[in-house]
Amino acid sequence: MGNMIIPIIGYIVAILSPIIGLLYGAVLFFFKKDDEEYRKHGRFIIYFAIVMFIVGFIVRMVLIH
Repeated sequence: MGNMIIPIIGYIVAILSPIIGLLYGAVLFFFKKDDEEYRKHGRFIIYFAIVMFIVGFIVRMVLIH
């Protein structure tokens, strides 16, 4: 459980700030090559951050019009 706190923080960051979440996921994916679990979560955090960015963009466009 102790090593799961890092990916959990990544998902929370991706919700609050998708751009920073994207960078966080990239760090996990590219720089934690020795741990496959971090690479897997890094990839999912990247995908999640992209989805959150798109959703946020759509919501802003709907609220503006």
